[in-house]
Amino acid sequence: MRPKIAVSIPASTVGEASRMVHKARRLGADFAEIRLDYVKGDEPIEKLARTEAIPLIATFRSSKNHGARNSEEEERRQALIAAAEAGFSYVDVELEMRGLGSIINRLRAAGAKTIASYHDFAGTPSDIRLRKVLHLCRKSGATLSKLVTTARKLEDNLRLLTLTREAGRRGRLVCFAMGRLGVQSRVFSPLYGAAFTFASLDEKQSVAPGQISILGMRHIYAEMGYP
Repeated sequence: MRPKIAVSIPASTVGEASRMVHKARRLGADFAEIRLDYVKGDEPIEKLARTEAIPLIATFRSSKNHGARNSEEEERRQALIAAAEAGFSYVDVELEMRGLGSIINRLRAAGAKTIASYHDFAGTPSDIRLRKVLHLCRKSGATLSKLVTTARKLEDNLRLLTLTREAGRRGRLVCFAMGRLGVQSRVFSPLYGAAFTFASLDEKQSVAPGQISILGMRHIYAEMGYP
């Protein structure tokens, strides 16, 4: 089994993003996550979807979820719809977005697979809370559920990996913890059933606490016997 990795792309222009996507593929990425909150508003993102490098994930983080700039919800909604219509393979919608189910349906009708995502930058909630969040993500009708928390102790990794092992059998899931203490769950989550994990393009391009480079991630997997 080859663990799958998505590389986050924090580019401000389409040209820069395209170059980064092709580099990500050369370094062993399976997906590229385009962070639309980094992209300038007047950039033609539809050009990105024409690349044949690797499948693209469109993501537009709100300021609450540590997006690169302040934005209104309607701006994020329209940008995600535009990405789906342009041909992005996946579109990530934050769980807090109003009318989540309706926008998931709109994105699906445009031909995109969908991700309902939840982020906690303060810590890792209780197991009961995590399962409630997972239920809400699945209830939205999204193709994938994404639960990303912050590890405050090593045991948080074990709880998330246990959830991934259990929930991964019943549906597609991305689940790990941010922060230095969360690196274990970043690395091991695909081995426990997660659809993929996340890495940065290099050490200088990290967009989340604890994110390590694609080369570093592939080296770890190679040492573990996963080429």
